[in-house]
Amino acid sequence: MHQNIRKKIQSSTKLFALLFCTVVGGYGISTAPESDQSALEQELNRNKQILEQWDHINLVGTGNTNTANPDTAKDSSGTDPIEGNSTGSPSSTVTIEPSLSVIGDSVFLGAAPAYKKIVKDVAIDAKISRQVSHGLDVAKKLAAKGKLGNTVLISLGTNGKFNEATGQAIVDYLGKDRTVYWITAYGKKLDWQKEVNQTIRTLAKKNENVHVIDWAKEAQKHPGWFYQDGIHLNTKGQNGFARFIAAESTPASHSRHD
Repeated sequence: MHQNIRKKIQSSTKLFALLFCTVVGGYGISTAPESDQSALEQELNRNKQILEQWDHINLVGTGNTNTANPDTAKDSSGTDPIEGNSTGSPSSTVTIEPSLSVIGDSVFLGAAPAYKKIVKDVAIDAKISRQVSHGLDVAKKLAAKGKLGNTVLISLGTNGKFNEATGQAIVDYLGKDRTVYWITAYGKKLDWQKEVNQTIRTLAKKNENVHVIDWAKEAQKHPGWFYQDGIHLNTKGQNGFARFIAAESTPASHSRHD
């Protein structure tokens, strides 16, 4: 009888331990994405503010005189938006002629500060949830502000499919005299990734000045670079993405893209 009671107690203990582990494990899975999402949202909002501060710099023309460096821009309080170092004096308006412009969505927005540390002479317009259909308007706004460089990076396609005509309209507006790099979309569970990237490749084949940067291929090699959504980049991923894109968007890399 005592043996039966002992067995029942042992069985109950094992069951409790199993249930406890299941509850704890389930809690970790369910709460981690929320925590992850919160950190991501804060980061993207912070980067949005940084881009707005950079946007206050007056970029004009299409040359490469570099009369000032946008990476050293300060906000109205004299604080560097990247480093957070206060100079104690407000910044003055400067004139810069960008050689490179970026039209991007939240993926590039997340990596914008990291990219800016590598590529100084760049105007970045990146926004959360941006579709390819928004790209033409963004290009026009950059041109109106004198911020459309001789080279344009397009980082769009993560947020949905688009047809060839929509992409071609952007390419046509940018013109044949500009060099265009279109970054492929990547997401661990991105349903339209294959279709989007095929459209990007088709555009590159039909336009000599358009080149593909195959982020989707590179991203697969670095699973540790992402937040849990498998799309947006953590700090390590942002630095890796920035280095990769900077290296791939050079004249010497054209043969690898085509």
